[in-house]
Amino acid sequence: MIHTELEVTNEQGLHARPAELFVRAANRYTCDILLRNLTTRSETKSAKNILHVLSLGIYRGHRIGVTASGQDEAAALTEISRLVNSNFALAPVVGGPSRFNKRS
Repeated sequence: MIHTELEVTNEQGLHARPAELFVRAANRYTCDILLRNLTTRSETKSAKNILHVLSLGIYRGHRIGVTASGQDEAAALTEISRLVNSNFALAPVVGGPSRFNKRS
């Protein structure tokens, strides 16, 4: 298990498009990835679920904690850190519909 703390500098915070990019990046990996808003001391939620990410109320200037646990944990945190630190300019490769947007 590894952990990192990041500051969200995007004007929108982790809402709308940035949240979608974050969740897409998390879903590219098999490891468990958890997210917490350190600024508001929120609960820890799955970083692979768009509703969980949006429910954390992460705004510009908030600090987040990201924990990954599993086989590809280092690669996952590297990609997520680069995405957040680049102000969401490094979009993950788009390869078909996202898993969190399926309709039943």
